[in-house]
Amino acid sequence: MNKFLLLLILIMSPLLASDVITQRQDSMQDFNKLMRSANQAIKSGEIEGLSQIYDDIEAIMQVYPTLFPDDSFDGRTKASKNIIDDRSTFNQISSETAEWAALAKIAADNNDFEALQQHHQNLYSSCKSCHSRFRN
Repeated sequence: MNKFLLLLILIMSPLLASDVITQRQDSMQDFNKLMRSANQAIKSGEIEGLSQIYDDIEAIMQVYPTLFPDDSFDGRTKASKNIIDDRSTFNQISSETAEWAALAKIAADNNDFEALQQHHQNLYSSCKSCHSRFRN
């Protein structure tokens, strides 16, 4: 029985890792679509709808670090194994990204376009920082 269970775990592990890779890729695609929508709104001077966009971005980034278990770096992934070695920095950047989104949401709610632009720029910078460190 124990050998069967071990064999089942060994067979299922790559499948589960593949599923988490798909989840994080889907999350990043959603994130990118939201950022594009925010960029377009900001360029056109529109604040309406941005609050929900930043709320969605914050929610994605709160979950995102959980989508990188140690056994999920093989196969079709652009994620660097550096995440394993420097998980605290990865988690910190994810947390900061969520915080920038929360601040941008507050600025949108307050119709403070100047603060909104600054928080959006900081949000974008945190994306670039994470990708430069943790993406192959």
